Amino acid sequence: MIEVDGVQHYGRPDPPDEKGRITHTAVLRLYPERVAEDRRLRLAGHEIYRFGEWELTQPHAGQLVQDFFTELLARHESS
Repeated sequence: MIEVDGVQHYGRPDPPDEKGRITHTAVLRLYPERVAEDRRLRLAGHEIYRFGEWELTQPHAGQLVQDFFTELLARHESS
């Protein structure tokens, strides 16, 4: 499983501001809920690889994803 973690993993949306932009407020209990699900999936035998939303918006994101899949495929080819 590959998951992209965005602000929804640790915050709740605030009402839109005067320009219609939506910000988020951190909610401490959200992250533990998310990682509890991660543990449940791992115990069920799934491999989980997480990427942060921010890192996938950076200029090097394409290379990061390519390198990840290269390493992942190499890992599974050798098993």
